Amino acid sequence: MERVLEAHAARAARVGIATSLPDLLERLGRRYLGRAHRRRVRLALDVDPTLATDLVGPIRALGAILQRLLELAIDQPHGELITLRVDVVGDEPGRQTVHFTVDFLADAALETLDSARRMTLSLGGALHVEREDALRAIVELRFLVPPVAPHVDVVALRTTLGSDGALHEVIDALGEALAADVGHLEGALARSDALAVRQWLHRVSGALGMAEATGLAAMGGNLEQEMAVCQLSDMELAVRRFAMDATRALAWLREARTHDPLI
Repeated sequence: MERVLEAHAARAARVGIATSLPDLLERLGRRYLGRAHRRRVRLALDVDPTLATDLVGPIRALGAILQRLLELAIDQPHGELITLRVDVVGDEPGRQTVHFTVDFLADAALETLDSARRMTLSLGGALHVEREDALRAIVELRFLVPPVAPHVDVVALRTTLGSDGALHEVIDALGEALAADVGHLEGALARSDALAVRQWLHRVSGALGMAEATGLAAMGGNLEQEMAVCQLSDMELAVRRFAMDATRALAWLREARTHDPLI
């Protein structure tokens, strides 16, 4: 009966469709609760309160790595409590570096750790292993932190262009260009064309930079860099969010008036 319930929980908590880091952690807990109970161990989650809730990165690929480590920890537990610790070890503008830590028995399967290490390296991260009375695996990954909200410095743009007329001309041109590029994005995503998506990110980031939308422009540039090491399936939600934010920012910019200093 327990195995049937565990299989049901696994289907209900499909890790491969997680859309955010909090969603992933919740799905992992639901997925492995029955397995841990059968092994007579308890699962716990210890999350750093400074962890951003909307981090952008290879969430689904991370899920595959953490599944392997949690299964290893449950099958070869170090004590009655298994804790997945999530710690912010690097916090800089636009990025957070995060450690995901799990302990095992000292004779845990090294083959599983080697596989997890290769997967982590493919994402631009690292897997650290510490040996004391237990074997400790630490997955280290860097994530992007999205801007709090799309914003455009209208005053700076107007000063650069020299007149309201020039401002409105640039706004219209950029709005039309972005609308066309969003259409190109949909085609690239449908084809799973990662190179085309990176080229789209480069064009739109440049357009946002011209519009003084510096936070979003930087975000687009960071997404373009992340695409070099991440699977398109891991980045698709983040790219779509960026497209939505960029469209909103330029729409607000188009509606700007001379007395609106910042939107």
